Amino acid sequence: MIKTTLKFLVLRYCMHSVLLHPLNSKILRPKLWQLIGCKVGKNVFIGYDVYIDIGNTNLITVEEGAYIANRSLILCHLRDLKNYRMYDQYGDLPYRKQEVIIKRGACIGMGSIILPGVTIGEGAIVGAGSVVSKNVAPWTIVGGAPAKFIKKIEEREHKN
Repeated sequence: MIKTTLKFLVLRYCMHSVLLHPLNSKILRPKLWQLIGCKVGKNVFIGYDVYIDIGNTNLITVEEGAYIANRSLILCHLRDLKNYRMYDQYGDLPYRKQEVIIKRGACIGMGSIILPGVTIGEGAIVGAGSVVSKNVAPWTIVGGAPAKFIKKIEEREHKN
């Protein structure tokens, strides 16, 4: 109970504090996420008001150079509906918990929701306001609710 309360207080600071503003997104928030149990790589950007699944922080991995814009939501649990039937009580359903992995250099656009079990591939971009319920391939752009493939990111031509 005390550990969860401390995690909640750290998350509240991460979400809403404007103290030390220049340091929050690239230094303090990533370090505080590590403190509460997330796996966070180097040079990660975590925007203002990003909410994470505080009871399942150990299921969140954010690799090096990833970018999570303001007001995004990362969930690692949801109700398991596979055995839900008429007249059942929704609140009695068990939770399904799954990892969320944001790969190296991926970008989560402002206000996006990432659902349990999703991997955002290396260099992928999730458009603002998207709801991601399936894995996102590396070097692609997805968007919408639910998020759908928009385009493949091309490799830059090198001049010799």
